[in-house]
Amino acid sequence: LTLSQPASVSAIAGYDAISHAVETAVTTRRTPISELFSREAFRLLDGHYTRVLNEPKDILARGAMHLGAFFAGAAIEQSMLGAAHACANPLTARYDLAHGVALAILLPHVVRWNSQANEELYRDLVRDSIQESSDVTPGSYLATRLVDIGRAGGLPLDLRTTGVKKKDLSNLAESASQQWTGSFNPRPFGAHEALEVYQCAF
Repeated sequence: LTLSQPASVSAIAGYDAISHAVETAVTTRRTPISELFSREAFRLLDGHYTRVLNEPKDILARGAMHLGAFFAGAAIEQSMLGAAHACANPLTARYDLAHGVALAILLPHVVRWNSQANEELYRDLVRDSIQESSDVTPGSYLATRLVDIGRAGGLPLDLRTTGVKKKDLSNLAESASQQWTGSFNPRPFGAHEALEVYQCAF
C-alpha cells in the first residue's frame, strides 16, 4: 500500500514516527521496557527514512520504517509523549498543519529546550551515533540530526513559512499547556514554556 502513496505522505508520516521514538525515550513515565522500544525504533527509523524517500520501491527499507513505527507505538503505550506533541496539536487544530509537519518544525527545538535542563537526557537514544571522545552533547547532536531529517523530507523548518502568525503564539501556547502529553515532558511544561518553544520555532 505505501508504494502508491505520495512521497510527501511518506516524509510526513515517517517524521511523525521518529518523533514518537524521540519523545517516548525521555518522558517522566518511561520504563526500561519502553526505553528498549524507543531506542530500537529510533535506530530503524533514523537509518531508513532517507532511503525510503530516495528509493521508494525499497521494500526492506519500508519494512524497517513500519517496524520502527510499531516499536515507537509500543513505547507510547507505557511512556506517553511530551512537549513537541503538546505544541503540535494546536497548530493542526488552528492552522490545519499536518501533524508530522508541525512535529518536524517543533521537535528539534524541544530537544534543545529539554537539553538545557539535562545535557545527558538523550544520550542513550543516540549513543551509537556519538563517539565517546566527541565534545558534542547528545541533545545538540540529536537536534541537528532531526533538522537534517526534516530537510531531507522537504518539510518546513520554521513556523513563519507555514503561515503561522506571531501574534497567535500566546494563544497557541495556552492551548498547548492544556494538552495531556505536555504533563509527561521531562522538563516542566506550561503556557510560559510552550511560548518559549513556539518563539524558538518561529
